[in-house]
Amino acid sequence: MTMTMTMTTMEISGLGALLARYPMEWWMAGMAVAAVVGALALAGLRTAQRHSPPLHRFLPAQAHGVVLAAMGASACTLVLAGATMAELVESGRPGGHWGVLDDAIAARLQAQTDTAVLQLFATLTHLGDAWALTAATVVIAVVLWVRQHRLLALGWLVALAGNGALTKILKQVFERVRPEHVHGIAQADGFSFPSGHTSGSMAAYAMLAYLATRLLPRPWHLPVVMGAGAVIFTTGWSRVVLQVHYASDVLAGWLLAGTWVLCTVLVMESVARWRSSNDNDSHHPRPGLVKT
Repeated sequence: MTMTMTMTTMEISGLGALLARYPMEWWMAGMAVAAVVGALALAGLRTAQRHSPPLHRFLPAQAHGVVLAAMGASACTLVLAGATMAELVESGRPGGHWGVLDDAIAARLQAQTDTAVLQLFATLTHLGDAWALTAATVVIAVVLWVRQHRLLALGWLVALAGNGALTKILKQVFERVRPEHVHGIAQADGFSFPSGHTSGSMAAYAMLAYLATRLLPRPWHLPVVMGAGAVIFTTGWSRVVLQVHYASDVLAGWLLAGTWVLCTVLVMESVARWRSSNDNDSHHPRPGLVKT
């Protein structure tokens, strides 16, 4: 039993060393994978938009059944994400599998990462700066509201503000200390889990990609979504390379924001479908409801 556990720990440490040895190569590979994930998400969204929700055939739109079903599904998704994050934290403690991986990556990066690489990622990490995302949140919300895209504006605000609030709450709940970063090229304060840069950029760029699918011509959808995926990975990976976050902090940030955005989009799509059904009913009333 001890030998098996020791071998598992050694294998995990070796994986961490491998990830840290080639930060540029893993960055390129990660962006490619993230772009493909974005393309798959777009395909899933288009499929969902072409089909009515399962409850639509049983509950009339006027009964808000579709919206209620979306809210219920969102609640279940959030619960599952919370349980996964709690398990991630437990495994990230000293001796846990994620703890071993986190320590191995951080130690190897601290020992051998070139200054040029650190400076590059110190620049790229600004894609997730709180001030930039806050400014974008306000400006885009105002533009959407003025142009009469009220549902999109509210969804945008809920996605970013809600994610920001959840990140702050979870940081206080878990109180994980950041890894040691002594290179002086990038600094970060506060608790580490989950990564605020990662969750903020995930929420912002994923929602921007969703807004693109609603407002831009169809030929723009795929490149925008794939570009958003690459930016999301870049911001998260930069936090690991700069050693201001453990890898599990970044993974938790993606999980948190991805789940929150998914729930927000699910409710927004359901509200839009419900409104569309009501509009159709008002323009094409059923025979039994026609006034004579």
